[in-house]
Amino acid sequence: MDRAIVFVCEDSFDGMMTAVYDAWVEMIKGEIVHVRVQGEYTEDFLNEYRYVETDLKKATKVADSIKKKISVDAYMRVYRSCMHYDVERVDAVIDFLKIGYKIGGRVTKDYGNPAVMRVIELDRKVGKEAHNFKGVVRFKDIGGRYLLSKIMPKCDVITLIEHHFSNRFPLENFIIYDEKRKKALVHKADGQIVYIRSDNNEIERLYCSTEDEFEKLWGVFFETIGIEARKNERCQNNLLPKWYRKNMIEFQ
Repeated sequence: MDRAIVFVCEDSFDGMMTAVYDAWVEMIKGEIVHVRVQGEYTEDFLNEYRYVETDLKKATKVADSIKKKISVDAYMRVYRSCMHYDVERVDAVIDFLKIGYKIGGRVTKDYGNPAVMRVIELDRKVGKEAHNFKGVVRFKDIGGRYLLSKIMPKCDVITLIEHHFSNRFPLENFIIYDEKRKKALVHKADGQIVYIRSDNNEIERLYCSTEDEFEKLWGVFFETIGIEARKNERCQNNLLPKWYRKNMIEFQ
């Protein structure tokens, strides 16, 4: 096995794009490169590991070059692909960009190319999960001050569902917290949106500190409308897999 340079970045789109920038420089020199996200890989003695500090200038250069030299559609596919949980997702993006910089915007239609199809598949899975979570997010009223929801998606969909809930609750203060990644979307009633890292214990304390009457009513409603004779768990599991249900009030 040939020696490779493995660039290790933080779990953010800017971090990944910074790693792509640095990896591309070495790739031009003829080096074999890979990109891994912190906490998602195991080091070995065969490869050289370089830790990448997120650089917004580098990340912006890569993002802008994708939009200008390939297409905005290609950029969005790259973005969503980076939100997948596949360990080799950034490598897949690099392979996709190699083709995109050669043939331009046609790359997103090059269905016969395995490297292109891999990114399209990653993009499709992330988009599907983001769409599903628009329907399964459940908010809890915290003392009349703000709404709080906990989710645990397989993909990092929190930025992809922000627009939906901002439009739905434009005058509300709300927080959507990703338990898996310890990342929160904070929407203020004045329209300001902030993404923060937060300790799960603090979110759990807030979530459990207040009893929500609407939460109780929703649970009663869910139980009341159920028809035992028509209960079909197999169909229910196909339409709403069990891993979606952890933070859904009606399944508590």
